[in-house]
Amino acid sequence: MNNLKKVGLTALAGSMVAFSAQALDMSVSGTAKITYVDEGEGAPVDVTGNPYGFDQTVAFNGSGDTPLGTLSLMHVLNVNGGSASSSLISIDMGDAGTISLDGGVGNSGAGTIKDMMPRAAGAEQSWDDTDGDAYFINTPSQGAWGYDNSIMGFDVSIGYAKNGGGNSGDDANTDAGDDSAKSFAVKNSSLVEGVKFGFGMAETDSATSETVINSATAYATYAVGPATLGVQWTDIDNPRGTADAESMLYGIAININENASISWNQRDVEIGTAGLQDQEDTGIAASYTMGNMTISAFNNQSENVAGTSGKDDEVTQVTMSFAF
Repeated sequence: MNNLKKVGLTALAGSMVAFSAQALDMSVSGTAKITYVDEGEGAPVDVTGNPYGFDQTVAFNGSGDTPLGTLSLMHVLNVNGGSASSSLISIDMGDAGTISLDGGVGNSGAGTIKDMMPRAAGAEQSWDDTDGDAYFINTPSQGAWGYDNSIMGFDVSIGYAKNGGGNSGDDANTDAGDDSAKSFAVKNSSLVEGVKFGFGMAETDSATSETVINSATAYATYAVGPATLGVQWTDIDNPRGTADAESMLYGIAININENASISWNQRDVEIGTAGLQDQEDTGIAASYTMGNMTISAFNNQSENVAGTSGKDDEVTQVTMSFAF
C-alpha cells in the first residue's frame, strides 16, 4: 500500500455544510481481477464472444480530524470495459454516530442487508448475474444521506435519498424519482454467541408510477465450528399493477481450512400473480486464498425466471483476484 502524507483537502458535503480538513492522511489501495464467464447452454446465451475479462479497481482513502469529528473520504475508480467510480464522505462524531453522503457505494440503510447469506469468499449471491437478478431490497445509493450508530449492542443504519437519489456535481440538482427513499437496517452479532441477526424496511420510488415500493427483510445466521448457516425472508410490496414478491433464502458456508471455503445458497421467490411459477435460484461456490491472491468459482442457476415456466438461466464464473 502506498501512503501519501499531509495532503490538504477541502471536502464539500452538500450545499449546507462546507469545511476544510488540513493535513489529511491519504492511502491508495486496489485490486486486479481476471475472470472467465460461461453462460451455459440454451437460450438466451448472453455471452457468445470472448469469455475472459479484466477488472481493475483503485481506491483512495483519507481521514483527518475536523471540529465536527473525524472526516473520512473514499473514492473508488473501477475500470471494466469502460469506467465508473463511487465516492463516500463521512463524519464520525463518536458516540453521536456517523453521518455520510453517498456517491454510489451503498453505505447505509436497508440495502446493506439485501442478502446476508454465508458464501465462499469472492462468490456472488445465488441470483446474481442471472436473468432472475431481482426481488431484493434495492435502495438508492447515489446522493443518499446515511446515519450509522451502535445502540446497546445493536448496529443501526438509516438511509435517505431525496427524490429517489441521483448524484450531482457542485451547484447542480438531479431528480431520480418523484418520491424520496427512506430505509433502515438493524443488526446484532453479540446477543447470542455465534448468532447474527437483523431486519430492515425500505420505502423507495417506483420507476413505473407515482407511488412507492414498500419492502421488508429479516435474516439470521449461526456459526458453529467451521460451518455457518443462514436463512432470510424478504417481502416486496409493489404498487398496483406490478406483482408483489416474497422470497426465502437459505445458505451454508464451510471453511475447509484457513485458506479454502465452499458454499451452497438457494432462493425461492413466490410472485404474486396467478398462473406464475415460483422462481428458484441456486448457487454453489468455492474459494482459495493465499496471501493477496484469491481464486474463486461459482455456478448460479435460475429456474422459472420471473415466474415463466421453463425459462431458465445459468452462469459460471471463475475469478483470480489480487489485492495490493
